[in-house]
Amino acid sequence: MDYIGLSCGICGEDFKDGDDVVVCPDCGTPMHRACYKEVNACPNADKHKDGFVYESFDKITDAAKANTSGETKVILSKQQENIEPITENRQAAVGSPVCPICGSQNRIGANFCDNCGARLSSGVFPSIDRDDPNSFSSPEFFASYALGRDSDVAASADYGNDVTAGDLACFVAVNAPYYLGAFRRIKNGNGKFNFSAAVFSGVWFLYRKLYKLGALLLSIEALLYALKVYFTHNVSVEVMNKLLATIGVSANNVTSLNMEQYMQLSQEMQKLPAWEQFAMMMPSIILFLQLGIMIFSGAVANKMYFDKCVNKIRELKDDAASKELSRSETSQELYLSGGVNAVLAGIFGVMYLFFLFM
Repeated sequence: MDYIGLSCGICGEDFKDGDDVVVCPDCGTPMHRACYKEVNACPNADKHKDGFVYESFDKITDAAKANTSGETKVILSKQQENIEPITENRQAAVGSPVCPICGSQNRIGANFCDNCGARLSSGVFPSIDRDDPNSFSSPEFFASYALGRDSDVAASADYGNDVTAGDLACFVAVNAPYYLGAFRRIKNGNGKFNFSAAVFSGVWFLYRKLYKLGALLLSIEALLYALKVYFTHNVSVEVMNKLLATIGVSANNVTSLNMEQYMQLSQEMQKLPAWEQFAMMMPSIILFLQLGIMIFSGAVANKMYFDKCVNKIRELKDDAASKELSRSETSQELYLSGGVNAVLAGIFGVMYLFFLFM
């Protein structure tokens, strides 16, 4: 592996051709082997909990692509050496990352290749057995996969009320990297518009198990849709046909009106009683209300979901503490209680799309 152009994280000297280099598997910091043996730790170990990544890892990856035959080896910190050994069953349940550069199989949770030091590709959510506590035997690895290896959010990051990113990853389950990033923005006082919630509104809230708000929004949307159909087919069409007859135009020829006829139609509309003018405007008013609901849903979705997650996780962790559950059992409870309700959302989603496009 060619580390020319980079410097040792401990002594600060630039690497020369032939130097014996080791790489921290958590943050990617390269070091002389001799320097590491002196301190026996990564110089950036105190930053690992904050998701620190060596700033020049792109150079390492580029170098790995240029030369995958190097003999670079990777060291483990004392904390990592004490991690429970990866059993065959755990590998089968969670999976271990394969380096896209050299093809080496790495320990679960590694951010950088144990063989060549290249950054590993994004992790995917683990395939787990919901009823098997062994699937949750190592919450830090589970959170690492749920968050994704390219995430700059550490599993131990605090999101308030003693709720960590790892807790949230277990509870959110589906699309955890997006929501961990959105939740961090919210925690820092910034919002993030959720386009999925905007498009599907009440259905999205049902999907994320915000049942009360989801049911309320769907009820409002159903009412608006019913009013729109009623005013369009029973009032607006009838009034419009009457106006067209007044200016001597057939309803079948409404698309071929000239400018003079449009002016006549506008003058006739101004002569209508106030309630008929209002009825003619109702479909447009309802359309703006529907758009308003979509914008509202997209604007508040992440914040409401964040509050729901934090409160529910806190409740579950307190309950787990009273029952003296282990950390893996607690993670299992978070996963089983969280996630999504795809069945309910799917049913209402099909109905929503049917009415939306009919």
